[in-house]
Amino acid sequence: MTHVSTLTELFQHSRQEVIAKAYENPSTTNVAEDSWSFLPPIKTQQAKISRRRQVKGFVEHVICKGPRGLIEEFRKMKRTNDLTKMTEFVAQIHTGKNRYKDVGCLDNNRVILTIGPCSYIHANYVSTPDNPKKFICTQAPLPGTCAEFWCMVVQESAEVIVMLCNFIEQKSKKCAVYFPTQRNAPMMFNDVEVCFKSQEQYTFPFETKSKLEITFLEVKIPGFSPHTCSHYHWKDWPDRGVPPADLAPLHLLDSFKNTKTPIIIHCSAGIGRTGSMVLLEHAIEVLQKGGTLEEMSVYLLELRKQRNNSIQVGFRYVLADW
Repeated sequence: MTHVSTLTELFQHSRQEVIAKAYENPSTTNVAEDSWSFLPPIKTQQAKISRRRQVKGFVEHVICKGPRGLIEEFRKMKRTNDLTKMTEFVAQIHTGKNRYKDVGCLDNNRVILTIGPCSYIHANYVSTPDNPKKFICTQAPLPGTCAEFWCMVVQESAEVIVMLCNFIEQKSKKCAVYFPTQRNAPMMFNDVEVCFKSQEQYTFPFETKSKLEITFLEVKIPGFSPHTCSHYHWKDWPDRGVPPADLAPLHLLDSFKNTKTPIIIHCSAGIGRTGSMVLLEHAIEVLQKGGTLEEMSVYLLELRKQRNNSIQVGFRYVLADW
């Protein structure tokens, strides 16, 4: 592979080749070593051979298929809505608690609220190799579900919230304004008070066009201790698109590796951009545990058993692979 000087060029040449080489030895690329911190260091030749074995089949599969082949692979995994597995979602269709009528919420692993007057929220626990409740994938709050959203945050003692959409995209409302962004202007949702503490830009150890903002919040619900959490807002991931071609998603996920409680993650529907990030985390954990990385379709089918119809656009499936 020829020498390249920017991340954009790295990924234009072949992301898999770069990842595989950096996995063996981060110093072989110009990417800051910290950006590869999610990969355990390799200390012996045997370990290097083992790492190559972990990714070899996956890399060959992806390079052989290419973007067009991967999109075709994605299309063969048809999305379904088995309403017999979403009885509570169906029961709530006319209550205004579901953002989209065609994006269901599975019964088997949905989050059941024990705080507040309503037990329903369009959210599912999603597991990864390391954690049976690594994520809670949920739809973006609606004006009438912001209170339930914050009740879920407190109930789950969630330390991290990840927002992958904007409030308005292409002139359409994608998310209710559910958290304050300035001091002395708390927001009230029924008896739930959300207070702004501080805000900062998320910094990456490498050049990227991705823009993330962290807002530190405090949630107050009568009868419960005040709860603090960090809200990460990815501001430039386009709807039905993919973020800039670099390591930003992997680095962001790595920053959550010590989080002990479920990571609440949402886009608008909670299946597209959200599904891409969950799929990436699953693959990372497979590698960290020394497993062999399988075709991404295997992990997507497993994800869809937990969050129905996750990843609805082929390009996002390619993102997870590529």
